[in-house]
Order: sequence, then structure tokens, then C-alpha cells
Amino acid sequence: MLNKNHERLLWLLVALYAILSITCALPSAVAISGTLSIIATIARLIFAFMHGSRLLGWRQIITMFVIACVVSWSYESLSIATGFPFGHYVYTAELGPKLGTVPWMIMPSYFGVCYLSWVLAHILLDQFDRQIDSRSIVTIPVIAAFIMVMWDMTIDPASSTFKHEWIWRDGGSYFGVPFSNFLGWFLCVYTIFQLWAIYLVRTKRDTALAADQTKAGWYFPIAIYGGIFLGPITAAALATDGTITDASGQVWPLKALYESLGLVSLMTMLFVICLSFIKVRNNDHLK
Repeated sequence: MLNKNHERLLWLLVALYAILSITCALPSAVAISGTLSIIATIARLIFAFMHGSRLLGWRQIITMFVIACVVSWSYESLSIATGFPFGHYVYTAELGPKLGTVPWMIMPSYFGVCYLSWVLAHILLDQFDRQIDSRSIVTIPVIAAFIMVMWDMTIDPASSTFKHEWIWRDGGSYFGVPFSNFLGWFLCVYTIFQLWAIYLVRTKRDTALAADQTKAGWYFPIAIYGGIFLGPITAAALATDGTITDASGQVWPLKALYESLGLVSLMTMLFVICLSFIKVRNNDHLK
């Protein structure tokens, strides 16, 4: 069970992440967007390890970290070299040093949101205290993958154009991002979740909050996912006129770009946040 000091630290991380999300969305912060993204990734990483170590145990959360890093780096490297599965793109220097062609921060970034998506999938499927079994070994990874891709849909167009953190060489129909990117994302994160589920089944490890059956323990991942949601909503609210040109030469209105991403986040991420909160609040088995 989480003690009071542990809870305070987690709430502090939630507050810090919310501030970072809002700050990253400010038009005046574009010059330091790469640095802010790195700090936000570190905050998610710390949260995932702190919360996950109490939820699953250190051995399990480190195994999830390794799976997420290896799979994401492999898919990213493959796509940069061949165009499969995401499409043709390159990372700029905005996100710091690279391992091969992929910035070091990308792998921990995957892991941080993978962890949140995994827990939220349990909440949405009412699997608060069950182990992965034959009925959930595929359903939980699929739902978690959808939750994960929702996040990418709200950040990729701005990150690859206005923030210039990576560049889609051939542009794409979704404000400069190709359709293939999101199919590739689903494949990548589903692979992570499916390998993780198989590991848990074979080692008979609990996948739910077996050590912390309290509502507070479940509210934390919802809250930090809500912090992610604040970014595109803030950007939509502060969107100004202007244009941005992608690598293919297509010109996109900035106001339309940011308001579209805000709308996507409202209809996807906010839905997950609200439904998850209601399910935790209405669960009579949690303290």
C-alpha cells in the first residue's frame, strides 16, 4: 500500500508534469520545446518507476522497461532506415544525443506512456485485481495500444512541423504526418504490450494493483495521463494565425492544426480519463 510520503511524491510529479505540459504548449516556448520534452519524459519515467515498483514490483517494472526500450528502438531504427512501419522520417538534434539514429529519450518516452496505458486498460476492462489469463492476454494489449496511439495523434503533427523535433520526409495528410505512422505506432506498442503480457502469463505475475487496492493508487495514472491531455488543449486554446510548411512543401494553417489536435484529444484522451475516473470511483472493492 502507498504510504503518505509516497503519495505526496507522486502528486508532486503529477503537478510538475501538468505544469510542463502547459508550458510546452505555449507559443513562446517553442525555442526550448526539445528541452522541455526531455524533462517531461524524465518526469514520466520517474513516475512509472515509482508507481510501478509498488504496483508490480521492481523485477516486473524493469522487465517492462527493457521490453519497451528494445522494441521501440528496433521499430524506430527500422523505419528510419526503410520506411517501415511508420514511414520515412528523421530525427533532428532537438531531442538530444542519439543511439544510432534514434534519440536516447525516445525509448524512455515510450515506456512512460506504455505504463500509463497498461494501467488504464486494466481500469477500462474492470480488471482491478486479476491476473492476465487466456481471456485477457490479447484484449488488454489491444486496448492499451489504442490508448497509447491516442497520445501520438495529439502530438505528432506539431512536434514534426512547428517544433521541428523530427521531420517526415514525404509529408502526410494529417498535418504533415502520414497515415502509415499511426498504423505503425499501433503495431509497435501492441508488440510491446503483447510481449509483456506473454511474459506475465509465463511467469504467473500479477498485472493489477495487487499490492495497493486503494482508489488513490488507481487515480495517480489517470491524473498523469490527464496531465498529458493538458498539452494539446492548451495549445488549441492559445493557437494563433500563421502557417507552417512541411518537408513536402505543403502549407498548413497553425490555428487549424492546433485546434484539430485539441479536438482529437477531447474525443479520445478525455474520454479515457473520464471513463477511468468513473470506474475507479464506482468500484466498491477499492478503499
